[in-house]
Amino acid sequence: MKRFNVEGSWPAQVTPFTGEDEVNTGLLRRLVEFHIENGSDGVLILGSTGEATMLSQEERIEIINATLDVAKGRISVMCGISAPTTRETIENARHVKDTSVDCGLLVQPAYIKPSQEALYAYFKEVAEAVDLPLVIYNNPERAGVNIEAETIARLARLENIVALKEAGPNPYWVVRVAELTRREFNILCCDCPHYALILPVLASGGKGTSNVTGSIEPREMAELSRPWESYEDVERTRRLYFRLLPLMRMMYAETNPVPLKAALNMVGAGVGPPRKPLTELSEGHKATLRLTLERMGILEEDSYQRQFFSRR
Repeated sequence: MKRFNVEGSWPAQVTPFTGEDEVNTGLLRRLVEFHIENGSDGVLILGSTGEATMLSQEERIEIINATLDVAKGRISVMCGISAPTTRETIENARHVKDTSVDCGLLVQPAYIKPSQEALYAYFKEVAEAVDLPLVIYNNPERAGVNIEAETIARLARLENIVALKEAGPNPYWVVRVAELTRREFNILCCDCPHYALILPVLASGGKGTSNVTGSIEPREMAELSRPWESYEDVERTRRLYFRLLPLMRMMYAETNPVPLKAALNMVGAGVGPPRKPLTELSEGHKATLRLTLERMGILEEDSYQRQFFSRR
């Protein structure tokens, strides 16, 4: 298997819904085109931002097909494959393997809080069952258990586990992974500012971000997420980080993807509301989000976001 190189900016896609709560595949295709035009390195579908746990299997297949119909080698695609059981996860992985998706995203099982040895066995069994590049997604606050750095380092020895997406509240965990893997294992991080992962991940040799903010501001997020090779890269990231920090903060003001969907609707994307039981962004946060977008120029008529979504 060719080892897939996961780096740069991988914005997580929302799942747009119609007024009848059906997947809007036409708009989904437009969102993929938005990232192709504006420099994202790849897109992530069927993650938490895509409300994957609230989609039927038929809807998941519909989303994969619509995304790949546009991507066609012009942009890489990462697809969430996790399910409540190992058997279902392997079934999802095998389906994705039969498409042109570039890699699968595999989060630890939620709610059951398995031991580290059980986590290792879970990831290993999925990896050995399908010839597909896999990215481990460590999301302890949603799943209820952390994948320890030592467990990740063991898994990094498997041929088709190609990267880590870290979304935990302790920057030391990713530094420890970098140490244990001798910085030879690709590490991406989420952009939640409360975790403060971006700067330490890039400083320790990390390869970029798998983010939410890039779904509304892909150009600057792509610049921010480039791996560091010189001090100029450090200066660029620092400048962009503090410019984007208010927007990153708003993207996590309420449960993801509630704020992102509100932001996309404000620029005219028309992605619809989140699926129940999630509710739309509160009025207080909506006012702050609008002010943030205005201050960044994203709501101006000539912003590239408004220009793109006004085209028909």
